[in-house]
Amino acid sequence: MRSTDIKSFTDYRKHLRECHDMVRETGRPLYVTNHGAAEAVILSPEAYDALADQAELPEILAMLARSQEDLDAGRIADAHRILKDLADRHGLESDS
Repeated sequence: MRSTDIKSFTDYRKHLRECHDMVRETGRPLYVTNHGAAEAVILSPEAYDALADQAELPEILAMLARSQEDLDAGRIADAHRILKDLADRHGLESDS
């Protein structure tokens, strides 16, 4: 486990408010165990958001790399021109 903040499920249940206060104050995760095995991890909203951002980063970087490849290969088009063409093709009015 990555934290020394560990509580049994029984202790967690008995001291719920104090446990949540500790997580908020320390910023560290709290591991909740059941019969000695980790069963859950309690995180502050900030810690969760930071982990979610890190998890999304590789996907964002890959998307940026694909975009750069498209730019380098000349696979780009003017969005206004595409929208006007679509509007014309479907008989819609276009602001462009």
